Amino acid sequence: MKAQPKTLSITLYIHAQKQFDGSYRYNAHPFKAEANSCLGFVIAEHITEVPFTEPSNLELVQLEINSLKAEQNKILADAHVKSSQLEDQIQMLLCLEGKPISKSDEQIPY
Repeated sequence: MKAQPKTLSITLYIHAQKQFDGSYRYNAHPFKAEANSCLGFVIAEHITEVPFTEPSNLELVQLEINSLKAEQNKILADAHVKSSQLEDQIQMLLCLEGKPISKSDEQIPY
């Protein structure tokens, strides 16, 4: 197996985007945007070297686990927010109907 290089070569494309006041704003992207896109047009291309040390297999597995746990926590937080919003809508509809709610439903869940 061939060893990974100590640097990664990256091509950056510098885009110029004309502003409403006639000035230009410059941004670097790792891709060429179409001239008619909202990113402007390419005015320069630069190849740069970025230092990189290849992680071990154990480190890769741990990094992937951390990434998956972060995604899981985000999904759980989003689901909790959505569930709370739905519960609020349910309670508003119950209030409109004039039905009494139970003591456990009166407690604020957050």
